[in-house]
Amino acid sequence: MATAKNTTPLIALLRAFQDDAERTAFAEEAGTTVSYLYSLAGCHRGQRGPSAALALGIEDASVAWNEKTQGRIPKITVREIATMCAVVGLQPTA
Repeated sequence: MATAKNTTPLIALLRAFQDDAERTAFAEEAGTTVSYLYSLAGCHRGQRGPSAALALGIEDASVAWNEKTQGRIPKITVREIATMCAVVGLQPTA
């Protein structure tokens, strides 16, 4: 699981939401669930990321939420999503 020392961009994004309702709305807009986003963010799938379609959905939702929240929610790119676990050297937890 990601620690404060090696936080993934997706964990940073999820932490920026004010409450569960915002996280749920974001997940639905991205085309997934909050639980799955946390699984991806914590690198519980190892270095296997989401499908390309889901990565694009997450990116699109982050862009929309960044605009809607005047920058409070960070933007995350498909490239960041695809490489975040390898970049920070996270391993899946047992």
